[in-house]
Amino acid sequence: MATCRRLFYLLIRTRLDEAHTAAYKLRTRQLIGASCSHGIILSYPKSGRTWVESMLSRLYVRRFGLPDTRILDFQEDREELPGLPYFFFTHDYAHVTHVQWLIPQRRRRRHFRATPTVFIVRYPIDTAVSMYFQQSRRERNLDQVDIYEFVTTHQGGLETIIEFMNFWARELPHIRKHKIVRYEDLSSDAYQSFGEIARFFDLDFEDADIREAVEFARFDNLQQLEKDGKLADWRFSESRVEDQDDMKVRRGKVGGYKDYFDEAQCKELERIVAESLDPVYGY
Repeated sequence: MATCRRLFYLLIRTRLDEAHTAAYKLRTRQLIGASCSHGIILSYPKSGRTWVESMLSRLYVRRFGLPDTRILDFQEDREELPGLPYFFFTHDYAHVTHVQWLIPQRRRRRHFRATPTVFIVRYPIDTAVSMYFQQSRRERNLDQVDIYEFVTTHQGGLETIIEFMNFWARELPHIRKHKIVRYEDLSSDAYQSFGEIARFFDLDFEDADIREAVEFARFDNLQQLEKDGKLADWRFSESRVEDQDDMKVRRGKVGGYKDYFDEAQCKELERIVAESLDPVYGY
């Protein structure tokens, strides 16, 4: 921890002009978070990170007797709870500000290399559709852009997602200990997939704890908690619960993109993924 503090103070002494402030803050958070954490959970936005975070949080909420509403901000108490590990949740540089995407730069992610890293991935078309609703309904950043246009032409759409995933397909082999977890596998058997994540990070929990966390983080339960306003995190409080497409916990359906495109559009999008995405993910 002392090393982390020295690193932090060294970084904040650097003077940067206003134009570089946002990028500097993001790089600083990346460097400190990745270097000082028990483990890293990495994903592109809308790939299932909140789901995994909810299950992981539930384990420690129950262990330390924290309120159920603290399901995504449980780590804020780690200074008072010395047995509470720090996990760094990150979208890397896939961070949106006014629909301008900072996709991964060419520099290597050396600060990730010594820390166990789970990379959560999702079929890119489903991710792009979910991102469309995030931008159009929750953040109101899209004006008169239909879903197919967004997925095929906009930053944050299919091309951006594939570029992000391909960057990390090249980078992951340089990380000493890493694991790819697919959203689709979580959906088909959450207990098995989340149990593998817990074992990967060497977490000391019984099978019964894992099962309870998985049960708590069921899609329908999280959606109901969001509707009832029982999740304290700001990511949920922004939702308009009367509109399902405006909610943080929206649909989560594997292959749900087929509900929004005709057959020809689906085939074209699937062709792009098949020809462009690194095969390491098994899509």
